[in-house]
Amino acid sequence: MLEAYRSSGGLASAQEILTLFQRRGGPEVAALTRWIGERELICFEWQAQTWLPLFQFQRVTLSPDPQLRPLFAELTKVYDHWEMASWFALPNPWLDQRVPVDTLGRDYCAVLDAARADRFALNG
Repeated sequence: MLEAYRSSGGLASAQEILTLFQRRGGPEVAALTRWIGERELICFEWQAQTWLPLFQFQRVTLSPDPQLRPLFAELTKVYDHWEMASWFALPNPWLDQRVPVDTLGRDYCAVLDAARADRFALNG
């Protein structure tokens, strides 16, 4: 996962995210907890820590990127946290084997279509 997310900003532990929040006068721990609980952010557990890909945060406010809501709405219906993180990090057949996280900036619509196609294929 670390290598897969490197080109899009990398990964940070929840503690590192909270430290960034504090440094920038951003959201509090309650906001991060809510965003994770409501699945507005991708996170996964690894080595007894919660990890979050940084691509999903707006750079200035450190809030979840609203552009990702439609994608997450499709994917959270069929994937758990780890599967969501993997979905963005692995080559996708709907994207001609391109990696969704690397394709977002160039072809958002194709990534959204891939999310819809995967949701439909798994859930109907």
